[in-house]
Amino acid sequence: MLAPLPTATPAPHGEPSLALPRAFWKDFTRRHWDREPALFKRPFTQHFFTGQEIYEALLEVAGRVRRGEYTLPLRFFIEHEDGPDGLPHYGMALAMAPYLPTREDGELESYLARLDKLLAGKRFGLVLNRAQGFHWNHWLQTTTFLSGLYESVGVPLGSSDSCIFLGNYRYTPFGIHKDNSHVFNFVVAGRKTYSLWPYEALSGRDEVPKGVSLVDKACSIFLRDRQEEAELLSRASFLEADTGDVTYWPVSYWHRAEPTQGLTLSISLGVGFSPPLFTSEAPPQEWPDRLRHAEMPHGRNWQVPAQVRSALRKRAQRKALLAAERESTIEWVRLLTCGALNGAPPEVQEAPLSPTEWIRAHPERPIVCVPLPGKQLLVSAIGRSTTLPSSPPLRRRVERLVSALNAGKPLQVEALEAAFFSRLPTRALKREAFRALLDDLVRWRAVRRCPPPGGKSR
Repeated sequence: MLAPLPTATPAPHGEPSLALPRAFWKDFTRRHWDREPALFKRPFTQHFFTGQEIYEALLEVAGRVRRGEYTLPLRFFIEHEDGPDGLPHYGMALAMAPYLPTREDGELESYLARLDKLLAGKRFGLVLNRAQGFHWNHWLQTTTFLSGLYESVGVPLGSSDSCIFLGNYRYTPFGIHKDNSHVFNFVVAGRKTYSLWPYEALSGRDEVPKGVSLVDKACSIFLRDRQEEAELLSRASFLEADTGDVTYWPVSYWHRAEPTQGLTLSISLGVGFSPPLFTSEAPPQEWPDRLRHAEMPHGRNWQVPAQVRSALRKRAQRKALLAAERESTIEWVRLLTCGALNGAPPEVQEAPLSPTEWIRAHPERPIVCVPLPGKQLLVSAIGRSTTLPSSPPLRRRVERLVSALNAGKPLQVEALEAAFFSRLPTRALKREAFRALLDDLVRWRAVRRCPPPGGKSR
């Protein structure tokens, strides 16, 4: 199950990239995808996840938790050794703020030292889902890695998610389990050992529901005692990964992290084909489970893929249902512009653009325009969006603006504004709204400030 060492692709435009060559993905798809687990020894020569970047992501989410904004994707487990069955068990801290990093900690090592003192030496596990939503580099690393997979197997629409695991816990805090997604695990620090079982090996247990297949569903195994644990481990296969290694196991596999020495830090990237979470709020219906890579947002004249449009339109034309279709369309477009990831990267805080400044977009992360029911126009990029009125003259101007930006060339703000409003009917859009749209694109990281042509980089 040891896979060959691939060569990393150089980073485009100076950004961190974990893209792998097509030859790697072709071999991976043929040998491992949805078939068997795999281990890849240090496949990246640069731009791998770092402890500092992860610490910065944890600081971001810790700030939100302390402001009362965000708790759902973050869990903090404390290990207890006094289980009645001889197995350690894990309690989840409800008041997490004391256990999270602060600016005063300064760095990951200082935070961990404070945490060890606070816990009086007890083992712990910190789990952060949607990690790509808390650090820009992490989002870039995740999307560039997935781009090759998408091209090879299609784009899964179950909202792929990156999850941080940090701690010195002996076992995965939620025990032997299986997810509803295929899993790539990146070992950032330490050593990880995973026990693995194919679906059929444990599907007959009493706690596994009968009469329904859970091959691509989440489920957990409950161990009674050490003897049962030893018996299950005697039937497991194992992957042992060091810092810099990447492991993979299919959606059908049960798994658990096993005891290793010291602290470990890893990224678990789940790739699922179940409908995105936001579709649960829409009327029950069939949704596509994947798209072709070519159907993802690209440059000129992109449209919402036909499979998605067809599902959205299978509704009566009553006003309330048109509003639901509009909201669902917005969510689908955000998902696709975000690289089919469950969560957009954090916004950047910058001053409003001045007329004399220059901006440029990234040609590989296009801004898209999508007409919405109710005579509105959606402008979306990197998982975020805004809506504008959709009169024919205004729609044409917005589409031309987006097309110019998507070319990836430096453009001056005041020149863009002058071209946009030239002969545009009065009251179609206020100039303040136009400037706000450009400022939104900067805040979303869809465009960035740049020097004028021939000028020096900032």
